[in-house]
Amino acid sequence: MSVDLLANASRKARDLEDENLCAALQLAEGDERWNALLCPPLDPAKCGTDVQLFDERHVMCPDLYLATLSGSINRVNELLGLTNETTTINDASPDVQVVFEDTPENQLGGKFHGDGLCTLQEVTAGKNTMLHIAAEQGHVELVKLLFRMDYTLLTSENSSHQTPLHLAARAGNHGIISLIVFLAQQSPIGVYEVLTKRSIHGDTVLHEAVRNGHERAVQVFMTAAPALSAEVNNASISPLYLAVVRKSVGVVNALLEYKHASAAGPKKQNALHAAVLGNPDITSMLLHWRPELAYERDDDSGSIPLHYAASDGDVDVVQEILDRASSAVYIQDKEGWSPLHVAARMCHYSVIELMINRCSDSVELRDNEGRNFLHIVALHGGRISSSLKNVLYHHGSKKLAKPGNKINLDHRHCLEKIVHERDNNGNTPLHCASMNGSSDMIKELIKLGADETLINNDGKTALDYSISQGSVFLMAHSTIALVNRGATFGPQRQDKLDHWKSEGIIEKLSKNLIVVCILIATVALSAAFNVPGSYSGDGIANLRLKKQYNIFIVFDTLAMSASMTAVMLLVVGKAVTERAARICFAISLNLLWICLFTMELAFVLAVSVALGNGKYATKTLVCFLPMVFFTSTIIVTTLYCFPKPWTVYKFLMVSKDQQTRRQIEIQRPTLTTYIRISSLFVILNIFFYLTIIGFLWYAGNLSYSISQHDI
Repeated sequence: MSVDLLANASRKARDLEDENLCAALQLAEGDERWNALLCPPLDPAKCGTDVQLFDERHVMCPDLYLATLSGSINRVNELLGLTNETTTINDASPDVQVVFEDTPENQLGGKFHGDGLCTLQEVTAGKNTMLHIAAEQGHVELVKLLFRMDYTLLTSENSSHQTPLHLAARAGNHGIISLIVFLAQQSPIGVYEVLTKRSIHGDTVLHEAVRNGHERAVQVFMTAAPALSAEVNNASISPLYLAVVRKSVGVVNALLEYKHASAAGPKKQNALHAAVLGNPDITSMLLHWRPELAYERDDDSGSIPLHYAASDGDVDVVQEILDRASSAVYIQDKEGWSPLHVAARMCHYSVIELMINRCSDSVELRDNEGRNFLHIVALHGGRISSSLKNVLYHHGSKKLAKPGNKINLDHRHCLEKIVHERDNNGNTPLHCASMNGSSDMIKELIKLGADETLINNDGKTALDYSISQGSVFLMAHSTIALVNRGATFGPQRQDKLDHWKSEGIIEKLSKNLIVVCILIATVALSAAFNVPGSYSGDGIANLRLKKQYNIFIVFDTLAMSASMTAVMLLVVGKAVTERAARICFAISLNLLWICLFTMELAFVLAVSVALGNGKYATKTLVCFLPMVFFTSTIIVTTLYCFPKPWTVYKFLMVSKDQQTRRQIEIQRPTLTTYIRISSLFVILNIFFYLTIIGFLWYAGNLSYSISQHDI
């Protein structure tokens, strides 16, 4: 250990008055491991570390950088201190051999400027040489000049291990690429050494050209070294895969000219995995070039390209694959999912139909959980109306995306075989549809022949699972659809039944409805005393003799009365039994609907009377627009939120199974409230329709009579 370092440390310890530290330092003599801790960190001689000092002589002069970037040969010569005689390049013929001069003047340059000397060894912050810059910018003459001065620059690498040829390929300078190939072959280095260099990511020069979509540059490389297309980078990505991802048809076509080109991609994907996602033309090219790509699996999920195509739903692409490799339909991924399962999961019914018509027995494929594609449709696609109608009831011929391709197979019989199949838990597709709350899917499966009384491994039927829905709409629709078709519950003790967990839906909605109804009552009360036309001096409304004003007052009174009644019912509903609370909620919800409707009509009448005589086009528009919006709301709400009246009637009147009715009352008391609300809603909407028709008729006659009176 250095005596000076130890003495210095001992002196500091004494200054700290630390006796233990002083004693430890007295014992430190000869301890080599402590020696490294006492050495200054940037002293290579004492610390034993190899510290590379930054050599400012290799930093590219700003003037030289700008001269190279612009391609100014004269300026470059001036900064390097070169004469015209030493920089003459023989361009007469490509066959002329280049003479390499290794004079000290050519290597180091000879012109001082600023505080340094410009040389060919100067590099940018990214370790790019002058040849890197000239090649990227496409300066042909400057590239020739630099090559003559130092041909080893052809294999120089920047901080990313890229050569000048990499940068020329990235920029798409095909002229520079051809020049560098020629110069490399003329030099002692050889063209192989230049073309096979790889970047820090393992990219060849062909990777760079393809990644940036330079078709002409790719053609040059495929002419000079087509074997580069068989190389992959550190991520196992081939140039062909990059071209497919870029959707560069011309580049793909150039690469496919070499039959041994690699199609590899990340995670063992191939170029076809990428092409099937929206590239029918490239998909066709790849399948024609190498059909076996359709059977290769990726490393992520074991999926083949047809799995990807089925998930995307492009019928053209799926059809192209089936034309070349129809047996790919039978290949399953690591989860046991066939392309048919994938199409079912994504609700691509045209793709399902195409695959079933090509390979009818593919419907028998099951995943690792024992589910066929109908299970998957029921679990994931059942909320789409008429989801399986094209698949289940297809007859005759139908043209798909490609002209002239007709399907003449009625495959209903194929599906009837699997509609009763049970998965590993004993669930049929009908069980899955009930879990999903899809009344449309339930109806379609029952039409197909599904048995609604089958039980699974837990002894539950499809009707038992309709209670699993968190939404009252889905629960009600699926329950009504199953009961109307004769579904029954599984045998269970009635005191052990699971009750439908509404999670306080009525309680939450009641709080919101109270606030809304109070706001409506406040607005209606304000409107009654801030009437159109204001008041006369004795406090009487100026428009009291107008019929529209009197009707406005009536509608405003209805809105206020209905809203106040709804508030009282909702408040009372919090203090009574659960059944009474549900009844109060049902009535309040319909009263709120009445409030909204009467407020709408009151607004129309107030605006109409405020416009006075004339303005018939404006009055018509004021009457028409609110009615259109309100009518549209009624139609959408009726179609998508409430069951059809005849299904409700059948549920209430036709069902004969008393045990099923009792269990519904025990498990799902909210269902009765929902049916009451929907029934009252239908009745109210009929009344509203008649009111709207009468109102529009009255408004039309009134406008006509006023116009006749004015005439």
